[in-house]
Amino acid sequence: MTSKYKKIFITGASTGIGRQLALDYGGQGAALWLLARSQEKLESLEKEIKASGGTARILVCDATIEKDFLTALKQAQEESGGFDLVIANAGWGGKMQYPGDNNISVLNQVIDLNFRAATQTLEYFAKYMVIARKGHLVGVSSIAGFRGLPSTAAYSATKRALISYLESLRFSVQSFGVLVTDIRPGFVRTPLTDQNKVPMPFLMDVDVASFKIRRALERGRKRFAFPWQMAVMVHIMKNLPDFIFDWLGTIIWGKHAVTGRPGKSEENTIG
Repeated sequence: MTSKYKKIFITGASTGIGRQLALDYGGQGAALWLLARSQEKLESLEKEIKASGGTARILVCDATIEKDFLTALKQAQEESGGFDLVIANAGWGGKMQYPGDNNISVLNQVIDLNFRAATQTLEYFAKYMVIARKGHLVGVSSIAGFRGLPSTAAYSATKRALISYLESLRFSVQSFGVLVTDIRPGFVRTPLTDQNKVPMPFLMDVDVASFKIRRALERGRKRFAFPWQMAVMVHIMKNLPDFIFDWLGTIIWGKHAVTGRPGKSEENTIG
């Protein structure tokens, strides 16, 4: 599959979906600007992309440190002269337990990364795309944003907020020729999900996920939830009457809601 995108910016590029997208777009000859906090992982990714004939510029930055993050966004814009495609991908699941001593800290980190950094990424580049009257803005939300699930209060809430934001952003910029896509993955096999001990129905390999995302973007999809089986399941859950959802949730997830899920390992988070 060839790509129409020539200059691409990706956050959370050092691992998981972001890394695979970078490898695949790099292999298609796109010029990439890749942001994450792990210099070692970014440098390794840069070498792989260059070995495949692509070009990559790495930006080592913690997206939750606002001053550094906005400086990195400015640097990317100035170096590139403007992007065809911007993907706000960085995110963290967090680990919340009840009772828990670290829930406030986890909550703040998840909000900072999953919502604030994601929306700042899109808002920053939206300005230049609107002026140029072209471009494609992409936010990676989650199927988890449709309903509150156990021990994922911060994650589900930030992804729900991002879904609403992307919908509003689309109406704001579409008259200027700028596209906005909301990517809503289910479970994808990455270093993040490798830490999970809860059931992960319809788990998908990351290379398959990358192909599906890239195909959806090429087609100009406004929203894309996958895998389709998970999307259908969550759509049904979303539309259940609240009292039925509460009853099922108590039966299915009651224990997890008390003990908390294992969450993600720190070394594999925040891109």
